Order: sequence, then C-alpha cells, then structure tokens
Amino acid sequence: MSEYSPKPGRDCMPTDNPAQQPKPPADDYQKCSDLPVTTPPTLPDPEKCPDPPPECKCPKPPTNTADCLQKAIDKLTVKLAHADKAKTFKADLETRRQKATTAAQQYTQDAYEKLLKRWQEEDHAIVELIRKLTCAVPCWRCLIECYVCPILNALHDNEQRLYGSATLPATVNNLYDLQYWLTRDAAAKDATVARITKVMDAWASPAATIDGVLNANSALLASCNQNLGTTPGSIVFDVFLKLVPMHLAIAPPAADPATTTGIDKSYTVFCGGDVGKPDDCCGPDTGVLSLRQRILGPQPYLVKPGELFSIICCLVEKRYHPAKDAATDAAALLTATNEEITGRQNQLDAGLKSFNTDGRAAIPTQPECCDSSYDAQKQPK
Repeated sequence: MSEYSPKPGRDCMPTDNPAQQPKPPADDYQKCSDLPVTTPPTLPDPEKCPDPPPECKCPKPPTNTADCLQKAIDKLTVKLAHADKAKTFKADLETRRQKATTAAQQYTQDAYEKLLKRWQEEDHAIVELIRKLTCAVPCWRCLIECYVCPILNALHDNEQRLYGSATLPATVNNLYDLQYWLTRDAAAKDATVARITKVMDAWASPAATIDGVLNANSALLASCNQNLGTTPGSIVFDVFLKLVPMHLAIAPPAADPATTTGIDKSYTVFCGGDVGKPDDCCGPDTGVLSLRQRILGPQPYLVKPGELFSIICCLVEKRYHPAKDAATDAAALLTATNEEITGRQNQLDAGLKSFNTDGRAAIPTQPECCDSSYDAQKQPK
C-alpha cells in the first residue's frame, strides 16, 4: 500500500478505529442464552350469568362438559405436531451433518490460510481504493445520505407500518383477540426459523462460498479502480454499499493485528435508521438483521478450521432446534384456537336455530323446582 499524507478537510486514511468484524465462535456455547419465550395471554372466563332465584331448586349442573375433551384434544394436537416435525427435523439434521462433514474436508488448514491471505491482500487493496475515492469525492457520505439512505428509510417505514415494534398485546378479551395474538406470534417464530435457516445454509460450504465472495470482490474492486478517474461518483455505491460490506461479512474475527481490517469504522456508519438486533452468541448473527444485511444475506466468515463444528453445533443446539420447537408449538396453539373458534361459532349458530326445541325439551315432565317456602301468592294468577 502506498504511503500518503492525509489532506486537510478530506476523509482520507489511515485509521486507528477499524470497522466491525464478525464475532469469534463461542468458547462454551452452553453459556449461550436461550431464545426468548413468548406465552399467550390467559383468556378470561366469560362474565358469569346471574344465579337462579333462591326459591328455585335447580338441578346441579355437570362439573365436566365437552370443554374437558377439547382440552385433551388440544394437548394431543401439540404432541402430534411435535412427532411429525421430529421426523422431518431428524432427516434435516442428518443431511446437514453430511454437508458439514464434507465442508470440513474441504475447509482444511491449507485452504483457510490461502483464503485468509487473499482476504488480507483484498483488505489492503480496498483501503487504498477508499483513500483514492474519498479524496476524489470528498462528499461521498452526502451522496449516500442524500440519495441512498432515503430509499432504505422508505423500506424501513413500510416495515414499521406492517409490523411496528413487533410487541404483542399483553391481554386478550376474547377468542378472536387470542387468534390474532397467536397468528402474529406464529408468524414471528416462523420468521426466526427462516432467519436461522439462512445462517445454517450459509455455513454448509464455507470454503467454496468465501472463495466465491473473494472472486466477486476482486472483479468489483478492479472495475472500481478502472473507472475511478472517469465516474468516481457512481463508484461510491459499489464501494460502500457492496464491496466493503461483503468484504467485512467474510472477515476473520479481529483476534490480532494481522486479522484486523484497515478499513475505518466511519466508512460503514451511515443511514442511521437502518439497524438490526444482533444475536451472535454462537458467532454468526442470527438476530434481526438490518435492511443492508438482509440485502447481502448471511455469509460464512474466516474462522480456523477446528472451529467450524463448534459454530454449527452451537447454531443447531442453541438456535435452530429451539426455534423449530417454538414454531411448532405456536402453530399447534393457533390450530387449536382456530378449531375452537369454528366449533363455538357452530354451536352458537346451531343453538340459536334449535333454541325453541331445546328449551322445551329441557323442562322435565314432572318439575320439582320450587322451594316449599315459596310464597304461592307471588305466582301469577
């Protein structure tokens, strides 16, 4: 990398504040916190109807009704859902184990060292490109903030209108409230499974994936250098929204100066509203990603070969499997609630139609419902 002197007022390098790099694998993933648990609010009992007048000797109502059978059905629904999912999940894990074994065979120490060397060379080249670009286009940040960030802000606004903070109501008043709560909860859990699945898929073949990213970055870097003198403004997007983020996505954890990027953190901080909610206890981020992270997609990064299975096992045990179980429970609860709504609506509709018949048939032929102390004078004449 060529030597240079930063120019006053210019956003030139070098840096002592390196950009963020991926986290190293967990030393002991048993210490990894569990996924948050959500529990549906308790549905209140219907408002109790008034008791019969004290002079009426009504028969004692049954203590058990069809509701007890429904509760038993609901429990079995959850058990059966887990049984069906367990078979599919077992097959999925067996496939992933085969892929992980193949990946470990390909991701050798020699392959790792060659990929790491290429990444380090690419890091130096990107630092030099940023130096030239920011000196050629001093207002590079304003180009992003004025023209690119509004696009991300519009996407962010749409997402907020759709999902808000994703906080569900703390109380429900009826079955339809509970149905809404469970529908949102099930959708959130499905999204968590989908998010973690993408991370799992990214680590299925790290050597080949990282090699492909380095090749694509190399081609983009060459194109940016070639066109810097003619269209520097148009290169701002490619460098700061594509090249740098992807380069840092596959970066090794910054364990020592040799693996610490030379890219200053300031070249990655813009569009302030686009932030995620990291969950990187296993190393890879399985949390809610920012819009820019979602556009890039999860990527494997340069860890030592011996740490590959630690990452995969942590993801499976602490994130993938629990997320699958939580999604299964949520789907089963929603199914049970949907069935209860249908059943109770059918009972209501049918009961209204048959009320005259049911009411007449419910009165015994020889009624004995009056207390002996009942004042006969109060009876209508």
